[in-house]
Amino acid sequence: MKLTTFAALAAVTVAVAGGAYWAAQQRDAHIADPWQRQALYPGLLERLNDVTSLRIATQADGPLTMTKSGDAWTLAEANGYAVDFAKIRQTLVELSSMETLEPKTQKPENYAALRVEDVEVPDGKTSGSTRVTAKAGDAVLVDMLVGLTRPADVGAGVFVRKAGENQVWLATGSYQPNPKALQWLDRNVVNVDSRRIAEVVVSHPDGDTYKVAKPEMGSEDMAYASPVPEAQSPKPVHEMNNMASVTDFLIFEEVVPASQIKWEAPQVVSTYRTYDGVLVTITAMKAADNKTWVQVAASVVPRADGIDAYVAENKGKDSMAGRIADQFIAADAVSGAIDAINKRVGGWAYRLTDYKSGKVMQRSTDMLQEAGKEAGKAN
Repeated sequence: MKLTTFAALAAVTVAVAGGAYWAAQQRDAHIADPWQRQALYPGLLERLNDVTSLRIATQADGPLTMTKSGDAWTLAEANGYAVDFAKIRQTLVELSSMETLEPKTQKPENYAALRVEDVEVPDGKTSGSTRVTAKAGDAVLVDMLVGLTRPADVGAGVFVRKAGENQVWLATGSYQPNPKALQWLDRNVVNVDSRRIAEVVVSHPDGDTYKVAKPEMGSEDMAYASPVPEAQSPKPVHEMNNMASVTDFLIFEEVVPASQIKWEAPQVVSTYRTYDGVLVTITAMKAADNKTWVQVAASVVPRADGIDAYVAENKGKDSMAGRIADQFIAADAVSGAIDAINKRVGGWAYRLTDYKSGKVMQRSTDMLQEAGKEAGKAN
């Protein structure tokens, strides 16, 4: 989503806040209070489209520096990896809607109790505050310390102090910026619905290779499609289906440039072929630190015979076949889908969730069991 959407979203936020303010004023009209609340940063709403950088800094986690180039935001402390724009948008809208409820202390000795002390403190001292800075080029639009929130049962709000000023304010809202880098990144690696997957092939460097595949295009379930040794049988169907779901909402726990990983250990290659012409390849390796790192790439493969007729017959129907057909992408969309994947993942190495890391490293023996053995019951 582009920054041009900020103004509309922020306007809604301000309108809602304004309505709440009017109601509060009517309710509290009998209370003598000379302070009139106002925008914490007047004019910020009108400049949201101009914001080019956002910085979140804490003593415990250090700085997070997010910058905009074109329509893309990246995080410097994550080697320039892509930021989830929805989180940038949410933060800037929250900042633009904050209003001062009432002035609090101006005494520096009281700052720590509210966690609005400076982030940069002398050695040996600790700081629990979070500094938030937003700029448009070199122009500073926001620069403040965000502290504790006040419980709702005593009026709610959040304590803030503009950087370089003594005055602490109780402001509207409950804004608490996240200091963790992972929570700002766009963690999506790929998202290829398992209903599009025709087959999965896993190949280990020692020759252990196996395949799971759907018997036909309209099947919901995968089946083991490699030779089965004597006295063995495939595990229950859900184990086969789990292999096809690897590419469903595949997210990472850690990301680094692929060049930072020593790709020296044996590598396991898994391929996920869709009916509609996309092949996703995941190359996995367990490194010396026992972490499993993967690289991902997408390429074009022939579309399955009969797919266009299947889609024409079933797309939009309230049926299993209809829901499957709805997932397939058109032939003229395949190239764009592949380019989008490769643009996102090219040059990066990912550590996936433990569950999916395990799936991309599974062996054929993990897919089989003793013949006649009941699911979940040992003989």
